[in-house]
Amino acid sequence: MPHSCSSLNCTNRFTAETRTRGITFHRFPKDRVLRRRWEKAVRRGGFNSNTSTMLCSEHFRPEDFDRTGQTVRLRVGTVPVCCYKPPDNTAPRMSQTSQKAREPLPVEPPQPAPTPAPLPTVDHAYASTPNELRVKLTEALARVESLEREKRNARDRERRVRNTVSCLLEDLEVKKILNDELKERLDIYSDLPVHLLSKQSHQYTKEQKDFAVTLHFHGPKAYSYLRECLHINLPHPHTLQKWVSSGQAKLDLNKTPDSLRQEDAAAKYLAANDNMELSQVNALPYEEFVNVFGNVVEKCPIVAAAVSSQRPFADLDALEAAICDFVDALSDSGKEGILRCHPDLACHDLQAGTLTGESMSEQAGAGFDVLGVEEAYTMSCLNEEYKERFGFPFVICTRMSDKARIFQEMRNRVANGFTEEREHAIEEVKKICHLRLRDLVRTDDAAQF
Repeated sequence: MPHSCSSLNCTNRFTAETRTRGITFHRFPKDRVLRRRWEKAVRRGGFNSNTSTMLCSEHFRPEDFDRTGQTVRLRVGTVPVCCYKPPDNTAPRMSQTSQKAREPLPVEPPQPAPTPAPLPTVDHAYASTPNELRVKLTEALARVESLEREKRNARDRERRVRNTVSCLLEDLEVKKILNDELKERLDIYSDLPVHLLSKQSHQYTKEQKDFAVTLHFHGPKAYSYLRECLHINLPHPHTLQKWVSSGQAKLDLNKTPDSLRQEDAAAKYLAANDNMELSQVNALPYEEFVNVFGNVVEKCPIVAAAVSSQRPFADLDALEAAICDFVDALSDSGKEGILRCHPDLACHDLQAGTLTGESMSEQAGAGFDVLGVEEAYTMSCLNEEYKERFGFPFVICTRMSDKARIFQEMRNRVANGFTEEREHAIEEVKKICHLRLRDLVRTDDAAQF
């Protein structure tokens, strides 16, 4: 059942229609003093709010909203303006004087107006008749059907070409007419697992399952690109998780196709056992520098792009200082944007395996990938309470803490003021950056926070 605005005489309800009109609904704050101020603004005698009581956005000023993120939020300390709306159906007065005042004055009969000339037909959507709109809709649907048919035909042609090429290669091999030059050219594409990327029946084969799990492990972003952008018939990551947990598929690094082992320069440097020297960092091209260090601040490659121009760095501490100085120089909204890039702890993405590699490793190291039912429910409640209070996820350096301490920190920090907690969370971002940098760059400095 949709919620209604608690303001007197306000008929706005929390429905899809009101959302299309740009009206948002906001719950009463948990702070007792601020909640009391909201209740007074409603101006309803004996009114007491509860956890589901809401006010619509028509009772706030435009400057009261924070629209920088995907969700429209109220700024901290916002109080609604006067919420009282006079009723529209006020009963009319029935006195003789008021009735005489409502009687229309005698007027002369209007003179017939000259008939205006017919306006020329204008080809606009709002001037179209229903029949014209029906014709346009029919043409558009026919165009869509034609494009869909062309798409299916193109896929059929591609499949036939692949089958033809496979047959030709087999025929050449049988007849032994492949010379060394042609064989060398064809060998470039010989290790591409084309047969693993096409689903020949309703079920995936064991080899296809193992290949998909291995491919997703080596590059979740590349896997998503192949599946969503190139429309290659690969299973959803949730399906991969079910296969691995049930033993239907396994990750075998020794059987990884050669095409997956050929990493580009940036991926080579990202390996945990292949830390770079500082001289290599200073010599990296701009694109590779951003690829390698783009996630030392979670999902913020702009930070790496901004500090790349300050090279060469004298040591790793200088690189870390440049990143921290850039973060400190951001505006308040910029810092909040960095915090919103961080994932929730023990979130659905962790179980689905869609987090960044660094976040997956850090959260799994703290034990958040094996929470019990009660722990998972508690964490979900704490995440929601924290985000409702501050508007960004709870951020903590899990590698410098443990699961019990993190639970306690979430309970304690939710009571902080907004500015205090934002700065506290930024300091945690710096700790995460400190450790991630030392995972990438070889250093003899063992300094810790």
